[in-house]
Amino acid sequence: MLQEERVAKAYRGKRSPSSGGAATDRGDVRAQYDLFECKHVGTYDKPAKSVSIKLSDFEKLYDEATSEGKDAAMALSIYAPGSVLADADGFVDITARLQRDDRELIRFIEGL
Repeated sequence: MLQEERVAKAYRGKRSPSSGGAATDRGDVRAQYDLFECKHVGTYDKPAKSVSIKLSDFEKLYDEATSEGKDAAMALSIYAPGSVLADADGFVDITARLQRDDRELIRFIEGL
């Protein structure tokens, strides 16, 4: 839940109360243009070295996001305090999305 709160704050979105578990409330975080699925790996006792994403998970998220007119985004949080990429709290936070969605966003911003 803490990761979902961080993602919601970073993207000015709102955490889904059911954490994406209800049929009427898909995804973990909703922002204006994005639907996020959040995935966290690693603990204080056992920091992580990797995170895996299944294509089928991203396809499911994509279907859910596009049905709402949003872009699909995966928010990955890896607890790895020894990594050069880690923030002060030891997390490496990565957002994964389709490159074509970024191109569309860039075109939209350039048109403003």
